[in-house]
Amino acid sequence: MFAGLQRFGIGRWGVVLGAAAGAAMLLIFLMLKVGSEPSALLYSNLDLKEAAEITAALDQANIKYEAKGDGSTIMVPRDKVASTRLMLSSKGLPTSGSVGYEIFDNASALGQTDFVQNLNRQRALEGELARTIRSLDGVTSARVHLVLPRRQLFEEEAAAPTASIVVGLGHRDLSGDQVRSLRNLVAGAVPNLKPEHVTVVDESGKMLAAGSEDDGASASAMADDRKTEVEERLRRAIRDVVEGVVGPGKARVQVTADVDETRVTEQRQTFDPDGQVVRSTTTSEETSSDTSASPDGAVGAAANLPGGAAPGLGSTNGSQSGNTQETTNYEISNTTRTEVIEPGAIKRLSVAVAVDGVSTTDRDGKVTYAPRSAADMQKIEQLVRSAMGYDQSRQDQVQVVNVRFNRDADGVDGGTSSTPFSFDKNDIMRGVELLVLLVVGLLIIFFVVRPLLKSAGGPGGGAMPVPALAMAAGGAPQLTDGSNVVAFSPAGAGGQLSLPGPSEMEQRIDIARIEGGLKTSSVKRVAEFVDNHPEESISILRGWLHET
Repeated sequence: MFAGLQRFGIGRWGVVLGAAAGAAMLLIFLMLKVGSEPSALLYSNLDLKEAAEITAALDQANIKYEAKGDGSTIMVPRDKVASTRLMLSSKGLPTSGSVGYEIFDNASALGQTDFVQNLNRQRALEGELARTIRSLDGVTSARVHLVLPRRQLFEEEAAAPTASIVVGLGHRDLSGDQVRSLRNLVAGAVPNLKPEHVTVVDESGKMLAAGSEDDGASASAMADDRKTEVEERLRRAIRDVVEGVVGPGKARVQVTADVDETRVTEQRQTFDPDGQVVRSTTTSEETSSDTSASPDGAVGAAANLPGGAAPGLGSTNGSQSGNTQETTNYEISNTTRTEVIEPGAIKRLSVAVAVDGVSTTDRDGKVTYAPRSAADMQKIEQLVRSAMGYDQSRQDQVQVVNVRFNRDADGVDGGTSSTPFSFDKNDIMRGVELLVLLVVGLLIIFFVVRPLLKSAGGPGGGAMPVPALAMAAGGAPQLTDGSNVVAFSPAGAGGQLSLPGPSEMEQRIDIARIEGGLKTSSVKRVAEFVDNHPEESISILRGWLHET
């Protein structure tokens, strides 16, 4: 071991060991980083005060976490996200920075002005409404702004309150019914607030409901939702029926519904003359009589003179009359009907169904395609008509065709082609991490470890040839490098030993290659040769110096 260290050199061994240690530490770090349990998002965009409360609760529960950004984003192990959220929810966290009615718990009512009390009430109401909206399915965040005008002096009544809602939906859409539910939810919690005065906006700035929209706009949105609902419901029903006959994945269904989007208010008043009823009867009777006397005697001047005799009375005349009147009032049957026809009525349906043929596979694996018979297609069309509720008066259209499907493409109707393995997003990311770790390991092996091993073995990549000292026949010493022999021959008659010239030695022995590479035994043999032949050794060194 010590001889190997001396042969290769302490400095080189230090460089090799240092590089190997660095590569090993890098591999260990990557293995620990990639091999550790992956993290997932727990909460983001937290209030810093609330983030501190959440981290304190995680420390108390001995749950590892990682705070990113400015501390408002918290990551936990992926498998513990659900349990951690449940644990924090039991402690009332997070509240997303909203303030509810707990604002009155610790605040003293003494010394507070009416303005502060009203402001705290509005803040508490906004916070409670935001919490309620966030509890709904599909809503990730919510903020509520209320405008509650107060009646000013000399005003008969205060202005109508209004509200604005900003909801985070995770890039999803709310249906018209869900938007109306949000508006009615807020309107029901604020006194004198009407649903049409509530504005709803999503996280991307899309207007879901304007505060000034009327019932007509709401009815139009309802009609659109009705159209989508009808088409999807019929498509699922028809596909289930057809696939039950031809097999799963062998039917494609498309439904188009023509929906009436007009809103009609109709009022009718009808009278039934045959349904008359006596309401009241009035009878009045009138009788009159008249009696008068006619004068009797001569008519002349004597009768008209003063003091003359008065004429005598004649016969008496009399008359009598009567009148009877009866009034009968009849009530005629009256029917008043007011009918409001909301948009969403189906005017016409168009259904297109594509059915795949019959494919059989023989023993050799060859697939044979055969179209379906006309009788089968007629039965399938009858099933489609029954499933869709075919109505001839609406001029519904049904088209059922038999075509050969392209199995190379992905499935339609939301399906995907079947694969032997199904991976989710987390599995794919895990595979990418392992692939990166493998690539980094291979790069370290090929570009760090392998060059170090080659440099340790010499330029040729193999073991460095080590020159050895041996004694030739006759007692003459010779130096060998495994394949070539360098002999020490006597120099003239004096019997002195001489070595070949420096040029020949340079060709046979590379000092740079054997530096630090001689074995301990070879060094000992050279030392013994110098001790036994000091004069010859000095002569060789002098010759080398003279040639240089």
